Amino acid sequence: MLLKLGDLEIYVYDAKDPLQRHLKYTLENDEAFQKYVTKRLEERLKESQEKGDTLQFNTSYLVKYKEEFVGYIRLEELKRDGSLNIECAVAKEFRNQSIGKKILDAITKYILYNIKEVTKVKGVIEKSNYASRKMAESVGYVEDAKDDFYVYVSKSR
Repeated sequence: MLLKLGDLEIYVYDAKDPLQRHLKYTLENDEAFQKYVTKRLEERLKESQEKGDTLQFNTSYLVKYKEEFVGYIRLEELKRDGSLNIECAVAKEFRNQSIGKKILDAITKYILYNIKEVTKVKGVIEKSNYASRKMAESVGYVEDAKDDFYVYVSKSR
């Protein structure tokens, strides 16, 4: 385990762990998730194995909740203006249980209060994904902009 955030645990991917492999397999076969991933998930998760024992930018992690691996987060590159894009996803079988909300809230708070360089956390949500838009709003994200396909949201320190 890399980081504990209340009842959530953030993990560097371990290909030897069958529970982590199962979550990776589940996400790789989830069309909704794959639509947003720009690199293969295997490559993204490998990054965390190479970067050490603290939360890093340009790195992906798995999230455990109540003894089960339930989701995925990715921290993108920190921008010069102090903004950081994140991705957050929950496996199909754990959706509609407020787990995504817990993950987004916990990781956002952790980043804003513990990583001094970050002043704003940002996300991109497909315009038709009303559940994710509502979830982001419920943890304090505000809409910054939108286009024909996406809504851009953020939460500042």
